[in-house]
Amino acid sequence: MKKYLFCILLGLLCPTVMGIYYVSGIGCINAMGLEMAIGILSSGAALLALKEYGGTGKPIGHWLSALIPLITIPLIPAAMISHSGFEAFLARGMTPFATMEGFAIAQLVLGILMFRGLIFKRGEGRLMMPAIGFVIMSSVLRIRSAFINPARILREIGLQKGQTMLDYGCGIGVFTIPASKIVGDDGVVHALDINPLCIKMIEKEVRKRGIANVKTILSGRETGLPDGSVDVVLVYDVLQMITDRGRLMEELHRALKPGGSLWATAEHLDVNEFLDVITQGNLFTLVEQKGKVFRFRR
Repeated sequence: MKKYLFCILLGLLCPTVMGIYYVSGIGCINAMGLEMAIGILSSGAALLALKEYGGTGKPIGHWLSALIPLITIPLIPAAMISHSGFEAFLARGMTPFATMEGFAIAQLVLGILMFRGLIFKRGEGRLMMPAIGFVIMSSVLRIRSAFINPARILREIGLQKGQTMLDYGCGIGVFTIPASKIVGDDGVVHALDINPLCIKMIEKEVRKRGIANVKTILSGRETGLPDGSVDVVLVYDVLQMITDRGRLMEELHRALKPGGSLWATAEHLDVNEFLDVITQGNLFTLVEQKGKVFRFRR
């Protein structure tokens, strides 16, 4: 909820700052007018997104909250140069320019977070992710994978050749693809996600790479796997999106082999809450923690 209010505040604050610049002689009326128009549009989009929060249908407000500042980032210097000329822009316009760009970038970041929050809120049961949401999500996951090194994490958790792994909430396959290499031809990786766009992307990738040991599952919770058929379950940065976590734990417990391992992260959750969710009902026992990943035994 705070993200929406912050976005509205930024939309109102920047024209106020530009007005102060204008009065002090630093800014021009053109910059103030431009930022006032941008502020009204971005604030209006945030208000619309706030109204849509948790609702149904196409999230127009969330889409606009990311699109408006994205467009204005290159528009701001073009409009300022067109009005006053390049030399005047360099001489007098850099302070207003830096201010407006800073606000626009902040609005863009908040717009993306708002969109992400809406997607997460709808993350179980029924997912309605528009194309731009999927592009944002997949881009963020690709960037993140460059820093977390999924193959290293999989080796650290002890994934071995010949094992069967369930990548629950697999996303675009950041862990699925390297896991398929580790388990080899004698192993299997089940990639489960509620988003059909994620499943299609993984299926396209495995066909392109000629990978034969990845099986996709389009589902919000139920795996459809036989009882006791999985050696390792990975739930990486997913649990916060699940509404009925108790039923999920029951399903993962059912699919895991006796003595099998569940590896999960507590991102976006209080650690105590996270531990309570997984260990409730004595389905899983905490064994160890390696970095951000916790290991539980069935």
